[in-house]
Amino acid sequence: MTTLYQLLQDLTTQAVPPLPVSGISCHSKQLQAGEVFVAVRGARQDGHAFLEEAAARGACAVVVSQPPAQPLPCPVIVVSDTKRALSVMAARFFKEPATRLRFIGTTGTNGKTTTTYLIKAMLEASGQRAGMLGTVAYEIGERHLPSVNTTPGTLDLQRLLAEMVEQELAWCVMEVSSHALDQGRIEGLAFDAAILTNLGSDHLDYHKTREQYAAAKRRLFGYVKPDGRAFINADDPYGRTLLEDLRGQVPLTSYGLEQPSQVFVRRVDCSWQGTDLVLETPWGIFAVSTPLIGRHNVLNVAAACGACLSLGVSTYAIQHALTNFLQVPGRLECVINDLGVRAVIDYAHTADALRLVLLSLRELVRGRLIVVFGCGGDRDRTKRPVMGQIASLLADEVILTSDNPRSEDPQDIIHQIKRGFVPGFQDYQVIVDREQAIVSALSMARPEDAVLIAGKGHEAYQIFDHVTVPFSDRDVVERHFANSAKVILTI
Repeated sequence: MTTLYQLLQDLTTQAVPPLPVSGISCHSKQLQAGEVFVAVRGARQDGHAFLEEAAARGACAVVVSQPPAQPLPCPVIVVSDTKRALSVMAARFFKEPATRLRFIGTTGTNGKTTTTYLIKAMLEASGQRAGMLGTVAYEIGERHLPSVNTTPGTLDLQRLLAEMVEQELAWCVMEVSSHALDQGRIEGLAFDAAILTNLGSDHLDYHKTREQYAAAKRRLFGYVKPDGRAFINADDPYGRTLLEDLRGQVPLTSYGLEQPSQVFVRRVDCSWQGTDLVLETPWGIFAVSTPLIGRHNVLNVAAACGACLSLGVSTYAIQHALTNFLQVPGRLECVINDLGVRAVIDYAHTADALRLVLLSLRELVRGRLIVVFGCGGDRDRTKRPVMGQIASLLADEVILTSDNPRSEDPQDIIHQIKRGFVPGFQDYQVIVDREQAIVSALSMARPEDAVLIAGKGHEAYQIFDHVTVPFSDRDVVERHFANSAKVILTI
């Protein structure tokens, strides 16, 4: 049995009793009797406001950064920083799982998910077992769990790492979000490789400025092992800045398609069947082919190849993994049909992501390019008109609809998107109901046209004010094509 003394050793100057601890919680309403409650200040709430509730629910002790105003019926332990204490306590409670795993982390505005999936596939093709934590799912051996956060919270992270150790996995490949870096969720982890995919503009509702957002992303590279390596996108303006800033602090490898780089893409051929490219790297020159579509995915492939080559994965394993790579859910995911329409689902919910995806599809499509999208409510509003401008410049037809409106009126969100349309743009419709919008886009599409349904990707829900309902873009597309096929057969 773990004791309170063991969890808090060296974290406080107080005398800590050796009380048995059955668990750790930082959410008073989820706390079970016998657990220790750690009061953490979050972006919206302060755990110190829930000390009495935690004690009433049977907390064996509470850990705080300031003593409570009223006495509590359980030990109160004061530490200098409860956020840091939570990380250390969680690692100790789960027997330091991070010391028995190797880590590869990817951060950036776009491309994290695909790059992470690619790295996991390459490691497994080389015979190494890897777990994965990211936006779409948490994968631990045969267990595939729905993702709650791109990077799990401190307690969940340590619990999932402990499960990876129990399953005898060697690697944890993870997406590392700016929120996680800002909140210190990965404290205590040491990375063999860390990747920056790019830096756009996102989450400004949380970070307030692009500079603060960039500073959060940069923190990942402070967790790289002395013999680890950072892989930075040299085609990205912030990537080039970071290459200069990190010089001499961590071993660096640049990768790129347009800028001279150590991992350099020499040739690219893109089609609806996939992508062929030639990579020039410090570990040799070789060609790879992948079913992944889209020119913007080339840099994700380059980053994954560079990271895995640096860790000793063979070019044969990399080529095998890429050739047999499956679609990443909701990332330029094509839905097969017999109507000759290219229906593509993508998670693009930032201005940069929408621009890159539309440019990739524009290169491939022979007919019209139709896009269906909205913007999430209660999130960064600055990107809405920018996304409207991009859609009006790069698509032939635009259908504005609802995304996850949350507490906002979808019509207000759509109005803000429309403000960004280029002057005179009239090739658009407003259909607030997302299912109707998708069906309308698919119905107007002719053979050789492409329909991009952007914003929600893999998500299987839609969030309204105080209610979340089941909803899947892919399910809507598949139902439409199934019904269209029935009509054709009837005729």
